Amino acid sequence: MTALALRTGRALGALGVEASDGARRALLRQICRVRPLRRVFVDGARRLLAMQALALVAAFTLALRWPLISLWIGAALFGVPHVLGGVRAVAVKRRVSVVTVIVSLLAAGVGVGQLAGAGDAALRLFVILFAVAVGAELAGARRGLPATASALAALTALVAAALASPRLALLALIHLHGLGSLAFFAMEARRRRLPHRLFVGAAVAVMVAGVAGALDGALASTLLAPRGAAGSIVREAVGVAGQNASWAVFHRGLFLYAFGQSLHFAVWLRLMPEVDRRARVPKPLGSTLADFRTDFGRWAVPLLLLAGVSVVLLFAGGGPAREAYFALTYFHVGLEAAALARRVAGEPRRRSALQATGRRPGSGERTRVDARVVLGADVRA
Repeated sequence: MTALALRTGRALGALGVEASDGARRALLRQICRVRPLRRVFVDGARRLLAMQALALVAAFTLALRWPLISLWIGAALFGVPHVLGGVRAVAVKRRVSVVTVIVSLLAAGVGVGQLAGAGDAALRLFVILFAVAVGAELAGARRGLPATASALAALTALVAAALASPRLALLALIHLHGLGSLAFFAMEARRRRLPHRLFVGAAVAVMVAGVAGALDGALASTLLAPRGAAGSIVREAVGVAGQNASWAVFHRGLFLYAFGQSLHFAVWLRLMPEVDRRARVPKPLGSTLADFRTDFGRWAVPLLLLAGVSVVLLFAGGGPAREAYFALTYFHVGLEAAALARRVAGEPRRRSALQATGRRPGSGERTRVDARVVLGADVRA
């Protein structure tokens, strides 16, 4: 009976994927008839710029007018999928040390303890574990004894300060987490010579404007939240500005956090997959799922099921489901921090494009905008 159910499930899944790809092909045929849209679709750099613009506009609008709704939808719809996207980008498609992997598993266990009411003890354990992971990546970069010793000394000082005030450390991590994903994306996009400066610059400019109070007049005066998860969302919102914050500081902190979270989701779910894409055009769903199975192996189907079930639970489960999500996925904060430390410490000294690639800048192959598009496959000239 179980085998029959599995075969039936696979058959239905295959039919769903085939139907989805068929609808995608029909839609893209219509889109590519419009030459400006076709130019965006067949050129990776233009496509990435378009995604960045959409991410900025959506994040800014939601954070400005509906920040609590943004936090609710973001965690429910993109929470677990973005964790999987981040793990895939930093630990599957790229490498982290064995120490970082072990620490991430231990941090997931600490999340269970946090659900049981460990309180500040759990926060201190997170700080220690995350510092061990970051330290392992810094030491593994082998940038020389003086540079490594200086970095580890600075890390030790930060850990001491965080252990003395875990709540303040949590506040800092909340905001730095989003900035870290932007930094990781910028470094990887630069490595592949893909556009990123306008996106990162605009994001930083918006954040500075929000902190400075330049957007105060446009911030929502009434904050809306769904009834079932309102308590959890309000606690999350209050936590991002710190205790006893003034009304103005609270609104600015909430805007900054909601804006950063939306961009954080965009980085791991849309922008980094585009940076890592080797095909000239986005792959159909069937190929995308095959790539996911290649990356995660036997864990691919359970992880996809987990992502789908999590959306239902987070929308239907209200506050308790959100609290469980945050506790059980907090490990990815340390994982991403360690991956960023590895990337920064391993960044090679700047060389000219001719030294790095043996070709003059701009001499690389570019996709022609009049190239023939084969929907559901790669572009062929």
